[in-house]
Formats: sequence, structure tokens, C-alpha cells
Amino acid sequence: MAKNRTFERYVARGIYGRIGFVLVGFVGLFALFDLVAELEDIGRGNYRLQEALQFIALRMPAMAYELMPVATLIGSLWALSTLAASSEYTVARASGFRPQDALWAMARLGLPLVVVTALLSELLVPLSESAGSKLRASALGSVSADALRSGYWLRDAVKGLPVNAAERMINLRGATPDQRLLGVVIYEFDANKRLLRVIRAKEAQFDRLVSVGGLDQASQWTLVEANTLNLGADGQLSRTTADRLGLVSSLSPNTLGALLVKPDQMSARDLWAYTQYLKAGRQATTRYELAFWKKVIYPVAVWIMLLMALPAAYLQARGGTVGLKVFLGIVAGVAFHLLNSLFSHLGILNTWPAPLVAAIPSLVALVFALAMLLRVQRRSL
Repeated sequence: MAKNRTFERYVARGIYGRIGFVLVGFVGLFALFDLVAELEDIGRGNYRLQEALQFIALRMPAMAYELMPVATLIGSLWALSTLAASSEYTVARASGFRPQDALWAMARLGLPLVVVTALLSELLVPLSESAGSKLRASALGSVSADALRSGYWLRDAVKGLPVNAAERMINLRGATPDQRLLGVVIYEFDANKRLLRVIRAKEAQFDRLVSVGGLDQASQWTLVEANTLNLGADGQLSRTTADRLGLVSSLSPNTLGALLVKPDQMSARDLWAYTQYLKAGRQATTRYELAFWKKVIYPVAVWIMLLMALPAAYLQARGGTVGLKVFLGIVAGVAFHLLNSLFSHLGILNTWPAPLVAAIPSLVALVFALAMLLRVQRRSL
């Protein structure tokens, strides 16, 4: 047992070192590609090379998170293939290092990688992506890209709010990083879907969170340069204008943060909260549910990548060079990434169950890893 633990620590140093080397190399390569893409915007507004470099630096945690399973597969393949080529793994097997010991070793070695991946997803990536979006938008002097030609359309839950309307729809031209909404148009309807009021404002500024009615937490907004059109029950129209007009809404800055950050760049907590908001407004949630379940399952893929690399330790040098095995690892890692993206798009188009869609690529990789492990073990007997 002591010999096994000593060998496991030796293997861990090799695997962690090579995973770190591969991850740094991949992140540096993708950062260079992104920097080349950013060169087109340098010179617009206040966006200079310094801001572009800062933006790329803030993007690196997201790159590391996305590339972690691929780097784990390639790095562990590299380390285990080296052990096999030097017959060190064969000596360990002859000394009593059984296949079940190898599986438990991979489980223990994968735990720190899973934790690091989860911490990147939940803590570092949301903060860095938000800061990067704010930096870039501020330097370019632009707002977030419109979701539609007419801007963003949001349903505001008015139950419990101090308004006479039964339903409220909000249209936004865009949102700025400092929590301002631009080009705001608000439509309020009664229970019979009859239009009651239309409010147009140059922008909406967030004031504070408040507790009202049936909502635990609502938001107080100030509409700037607001023009209101009221439609009376008798068909009469009346107009009012105000430099500043207060508005209580269920929309919060955190909810609207989804306008500036892609679902894949949000934390699982924010995705869950935003999904519940969409469900309350009877809006489509497939995209955000899928992103949530991918956040939950993605760290487990790191474990599966270690299992996929384990068969390389049972193949001797005559079964293939280290370079060939690493190349095959790159192919398998890219295939996993493409399969993940493919099922994400298919799940959105066909409204398949989000947990199943998020789990299928990892399940396919797990079945493949176990099948390969059984095969090489039989060949090595």
C-alpha cells in the first residue's frame, strides 16, 4: 500500500506538471488569436493596445475553464505515455499496482482539478468576464450588442408591485456597464391584454433594491426624460412628460447583467436565478437551463478525461510513440469539445431536456474510456 501511494504521488507530479504546461500553452495560443481579432477595434474611441491587452488578460480565466478538460486529457496522456515508454508503469504493476488501484488513483488525482475548474466557473470567470465587458464597452463608448433589430424585449413581473397593470413588457435598446438602460420603452396592459400606458425614456438608472408587496426584493429605477401616453377606458389619450420618473420593477441589475454577459460566462448561481426570473415571466428558458447544467456537469468531465488517458499507461512503446498518443489525445479532446457544442445547439433547437443534453458528451466519453481501458487490460494480460 505504501509503495502504491509513493508511486501515485510520483504519477501526480508528472500529470499535474504536464497539464499545467499544456494549459498555459493553449491559453497563450488562444489569447494570441483573440488579440489579433481585437486589433480591428484598436483606435475606435479610447480603445488602445493597452485596453486590448487588459481585455485579453481578463478573458484568460474563461479560456482556462473552457480548455481544462482538453488540457487534462493531453497532459495526462503525455505523462502516462512517458511512464509506459520507460516501463515504469509496468514495474509498478508487477509490484502490485492493480487496475482498481489505478482507477482510485485517477479519482483522487482528478479531485483537485475538478475543484479548480468549479472555482474558475463560479468565482473567477464571472468576475473577469464582467470586468472585461465593462472595460471594452467603456473604452469603445458602446453598449451591448442588440439581441434583435428592435433591441431587447423583457417581461416584467408586476404581481405585488404598486401598479395598476396586470402585465408589463419592456423594450431596451441596450445596457451600459454602469447599470444604465438606454432607449427604454415600457408597455403596460390590463388583465384583458388592453394597452393602458406607454412610457418612453431616454434611459433608466438603477437606484436601490426595495421590498414591496409579494416580492421579496424589487428594484427602484429612475426614468430620465420620460414621456408617458395614457389610454383611458373611454378611448381618450393623455400625455405627460417628466425629467425624472420613478419606476418599481422586478428587474434587477443582476438579472439585466445577462444582457452584457453570455450564458456560458455566468456562474451557476446567476444562471439559476435568471432561469427562475424567466420562468416567472413565462419566457423561454432552454438556453439558460442548458448553460446551468453544463456548468454543473463540466467539471466532472475533467475526471472523465483522466480515465480516457489511463489506457495509454498499458500500451508499451511498441504500441505507439508518445507523440502519436498525444496527437490522438488532441484529436479526442477536440472531438469532445465539438460534441459538447453540437449537443448544446441541438438541445436548444429541439428543446430537449437540458440535464440530458449537457450530460450526453460526458457519458459518451466515459463509455469510450471504460471500453478502451477494458480492451488494453485484456491485451496486456
